[in-house]
Amino acid sequence: MSSADQPSQPEAAEARVRVRVISMEDGMTLRQLLGRRLGLGVAPASELIRAGGVYIGTVRSCIPTLRVREGERVTIYRGASSVAPLAPDSLVVVHRDAHCVIVDKPHGVPAAATREGSRGAVSPALVQRLAREGVLRPYVGLVHALDPAAAGLALFTFRGQDTSSFLPKFAELDALRVYRARLSGHVPGDMVCETPLIKATGAVRLARPDEREAVPARTEFRRLAERDGATLVEVELRRAPTEQISLHAQALGLSVVGRAGAGEVLELACVRLAFTHPMTGVAVDVRAELPPWADPGAL
Repeated sequence: MSSADQPSQPEAAEARVRVRVISMEDGMTLRQLLGRRLGLGVAPASELIRAGGVYIGTVRSCIPTLRVREGERVTIYRGASSVAPLAPDSLVVVHRDAHCVIVDKPHGVPAAATREGSRGAVSPALVQRLAREGVLRPYVGLVHALDPAAAGLALFTFRGQDTSSFLPKFAELDALRVYRARLSGHVPGDMVCETPLIKATGAVRLARPDEREAVPARTEFRRLAERDGATLVEVELRRAPTEQISLHAQALGLSVVGRAGAGEVLELACVRLAFTHPMTGVAVDVRAELPPWADPGAL
């Protein structure tokens, strides 16, 4: 083997590893590649792949026996298999019909697979639960993103293997979403922010004054209570992304209490979801159980 064909040896402590498949690895299975590059046995390598921690290019691959080709870039998130799966029976389902499910998600639990893996999220647990209930090879789709550190109502569409996807019909809904959030600092009264946003694939940010791609945005913060240097507010959104709340708070010189990220508590929760069902025409209006920090009476 020439020096050019020598695989790079990633450090054991590195959370993310990126390698490129070399000529002598062409045709190996994905678990064989992980064994060669990371020194993993067949079982640990397979578990890491099934946990959603491995990508070929930009596509997540969960099949240990998939064969790789020379030149492909493989990205490995080593911690994916260390995350405990979410028990399907632990899901708090507040609405279920033939097309969608609404789950009251706790703090610190991803609604869907994250970049680092798919274990421990609501969506795979929901797939298992639907399969147990008789849905043949269920597929689920998250309608509104919700940070893993936040809590509250998460709307999923679902279908079996023989049903066409109707996720776009739910994504286009003019649904009312009501949020509670605690903002650091004193808020003397109701506030409004109309700073435009830039919406790019997978990201939303505040727009600069000279950016033509900016889209109008408006957030009304209704003051509810104040305690311990933080103010509890309520926000109503419709088509706007959830991220708009923290971004507009930031634009007003405030921040949501807590830290974004799985395992952390971000004091932001979707507490009500109301819409006209796009498939049946039935009115759906559900509420989540308020976290203690979101209840003015508790404060």
